[in-house]
This record gives sequence, C-alpha cells and structure tokens, in this order.
Amino acid sequence: MGRSRDKLVLGFLLISTTISVLFLLSRLLARTDYSSPFFLKIYITTVAGLGVAILLSWMALNLVASITLTSVFTLIALWALLRIDLYGSAVILPLLTAAIFLGYRCRAFHDSILQINSLKIEKLEEEANILFNNVQEKVNTIKSLEEKLTHYSILKDVVEELSSVLLPEEITRLVLEKSIKTLGKEGRTLVFLVDTEKQELMLVASRNADRVKEKKGDIFDQWILRHRKSLIIEDIEKDFRFPADDVQEAKKNFKSLIAAPLITEGKVSGIIRMDSSAAFAYPQDDLRLLDIIASIAAVAVQNAYLYSRTEELAIRDGITGLFVRRYFMERFHEELKRAARKKGAFSIILFDIDNFKQYNDKYGHTAGDIVLKHLSRTISSMTREVDILARYGGEEIILLLVGMKRNEAALEAEAIRKLIENRPITLRRKESRVTVSAGVSSYPEDSVLEEELIKVADERLYKAKAKGRNRVCSG
Repeated sequence: MGRSRDKLVLGFLLISTTISVLFLLSRLLARTDYSSPFFLKIYITTVAGLGVAILLSWMALNLVASITLTSVFTLIALWALLRIDLYGSAVILPLLTAAIFLGYRCRAFHDSILQINSLKIEKLEEEANILFNNVQEKVNTIKSLEEKLTHYSILKDVVEELSSVLLPEEITRLVLEKSIKTLGKEGRTLVFLVDTEKQELMLVASRNADRVKEKKGDIFDQWILRHRKSLIIEDIEKDFRFPADDVQEAKKNFKSLIAAPLITEGKVSGIIRMDSSAAFAYPQDDLRLLDIIASIAAVAVQNAYLYSRTEELAIRDGITGLFVRRYFMERFHEELKRAARKKGAFSIILFDIDNFKQYNDKYGHTAGDIVLKHLSRTISSMTREVDILARYGGEEIILLLVGMKRNEAALEAEAIRKLIENRPITLRRKESRVTVSAGVSSYPEDSVLEEELIKVADERLYKAKAKGRNRVCSG
C-alpha cells in the first residue's frame, strides 16, 4: 500500500514537471532574442526542469518506461538547444548525463532496498504463516480436547448412572441414550443382549429402528458375536468381507456402521450398534468411544445378572429350585389380602412324599435329593405361571392355586398325584415309583386366616396318609 502511494505521488510530480518543462521550452523557442536575462532564467529553469523530470522518471516508472522517457527528454532538449544555438548551451549535455546517472543510481538503490524489504517481508510472511498454522493447530487441539472432555464427562455420567441400576431393561435404555448422546450422530441405534439358554441375540432396545426385520441380528451382528470384536464399515459398497447378497439387502437400510460387543468373562453378552444411511458417517474415534461404552455396559449387565441371580438364590431352594418357605409365606400373605379385597378365592395343596425315609435308607441321602428334584419338576409341569410352588420343609411341597375353589383344587391335586405315580424314577439303575399324599384347603371356604388355612391343609394331608397314603384329601 505504501509503495503504491509513493509511486502515485512521484508520478503526479513527474507529470507536473514535464508540463512545466514543455511550457518553458515553448516560451524559449518562441523568442528571437536569446541574450536577455529573462531568457537566461528560462534557459536555466528549463535545464533544471529536465534534470528533475529525468530523476522523477527513474523513480516513478519501471525500467523500460524510465529509459524511454529519458531518451525522449534528451532528444527534445538537444533539438531545442540546437535550434536556439545559444552560446554555452552544450553545458546541458553533462547536466543531462549527470541527471541520468543519478536517476539510474537512485533506481538501483531503490530496487536493492525493495529487494531487501521484499525478502524481509517474505520471511515475515513465512513466519506469520508458521505462527498462524501453529495457532490453528493449537486451536484444533483445544477444540479436540474440549470434545474429548465432553465425551469423558458423558462417560463419567454413564458409569455413575449404570453403577446404580440393577434392572437389565433400565441398563439397556441408559446404554441406548448415552451412546446417542456421546457420539451425537443421526441414524439407527440398536442394543442386543444374548439369550444365554438359546445362545442367540435378542433386540432389547432401539432408536429410529422402525424397519428392523432381524430381531435376532443380521449377518453383521452375527459376525461380531462369532469373532468377539468390534466392527466398523465406512462404506458398505466398498466392504468385501461379507457375501454380496447380504450387502445388497443391507444397502437398503444403511451405508456405514459401527458396532461393539459387550464382553464379560471372555463371552459376548450383548452388542451396541449404530448405523447410518450416509457413507463414512463414523470415524475411528466414534468406534473407540462406543468400545468404552460397551465395556461399561458389559460390567453393568454382568452386575445386573449377578444381582438377579443372588436374589433368585435368596428365594429359591438350592436342591429343588422351588421357592423357599419364607418367600412363599410373603406371597401367600399378599394373595390373601388381594383375595379379600376383590372377594376372590384360592386354594392350597400340601404334598408329602410317601415313605421318603426309605429312599434315604436304601439308596443314600443323594437319592432323597433326586426324588425331591423329580417331584418338583413333575409338579412344576402341571402349574400355571400365576400359581406359587415352594418347598415347605423336608419332603413337603406346597402349592397355592390362584382363583381356584376347593373342588377345582382337589381335581388338580388328584391329576398331579396320578402323574407322579405314573412317572417312574431310576435310582442306582433300578426303576422305582414315587407316590405322594396331599391335603387341600381353600379360601374362604375353610378359613380366612393364613395359619388356619395351612393347618387345615396339613390335617387333611395326615388324614390322607392315615387312609393308606398315595391319595388326596380335601374334606
């Protein structure tokens, strides 16, 4: 900007000087008497003006233009002075020569200064660019750190929230929400858990997944389940790890995918998956974050399973797998209140294994456990989900039939007794038959009190035994 302004000022002075010199030359050439003092003044001014114009041309114009203008000025001056033919006019030649030399030297000095300044400017610009790049790199680093800090803050919240939740459905809901919040990407999000009995995936939570057909996972989920490692697909059309037919089908729903397994004790317990209709939607950083969430979720799912297992062990008998007496009494109390409130009915059947001591004496105590397990499985196969079956103590098993009156319960007890009698059991390679006796009591027919209902069922059980065992007594 400064150099352009200087050129403009010098150019303006050059034009003004040139006009003045040409004006003085016109006045000089118009005279006939060249010996007067006035003429001499014009002569001296003209010579000085030519020198100044030549100097300005070297300073204001480029090299070619300044040489051209200098040559023109010199020719004009020589032509004018030869025409005037004034004594001593030849002195203009050394003056013009000196002006040209000074102009050239000024120009050379000016160019050298410009070159030095240009090198300095280039160096400064280079340093400025380096500084700008460093600043930009720092800004990007700060931005990246801020994003990571945000992600880790969310992950901290994930850990805190999941550590306080012990219900699997609540865990999967939180995992789904936190995965979407952490990655901040649009598209489908799916959470699968592994059915430990069937060893297959089950879709338990999803977002934007109205078109999911494979509730047990597709080929990509099966790949993760089989290989037990994370999967990233940047562009499904350029991924050749999977069969072409499956890829063509998958293209209808997504173009890119990331998924991470939930691994506990070396086994896959679930999968978190995100996919998008756009290619290259997920960089490697997203997969790393999803891996972290999957690791946290795996621990939470394992804790929930252990908690559920602990709770179940607390209310289940270790030998038969039936509810324990304490839990049965809690449920019995609840059912009694419910029946009283709704004026409903229920019945109790108390089973006892006939001659149970003989099995222990003849085959050992392990045989008694086998008989109890056999009896529990047989009765369980005859009960509904709403019914409550428990080991009441020793060889006694108690069954609460919700909504059944005494006559219906008696028929149910007889059907169970016959099924047990007709299902032989093998003890030490010998086939043996197990029989039971049963006593039935009903609410409100026999009593409206807990202790009384159980007492009535117990009395009728011993009445059945007194009549010869292997029978049901309901009245």
